[in-house]
Amino acid sequence: MRSQLFVAGVIIGGTGAASYLLQIPLMALWSIPFMAGGGLMIVASLLLSESHGPVQPPEGYRFCAYCGNPVKLDQARCERCNGVQPGAGGA
Repeated sequence: MRSQLFVAGVIIGGTGAASYLLQIPLMALWSIPFMAGGGLMIVASLLLSESHGPVQPPEGYRFCAYCGNPVKLDQARCERCNGVQPGAGGA
């Protein structure tokens, strides 16, 4: 179970239910989609397993500071976005 997704679903679904019950102008139009979306998030949170920590780059690589692609530790620039890597061997 993904607890963060469950809590977010409860908050969004509760916002939709409150706007429906209080008949807040303009917000009442979005109450049904908010309740449906919150319900879907709650169901999805029950079906998905919890994540296990942060994603680590492969051995000998680090993630690009700008686009997130793996970059070799000795490269000064990313191959994808051409961003200069902080602390790279050639920079």
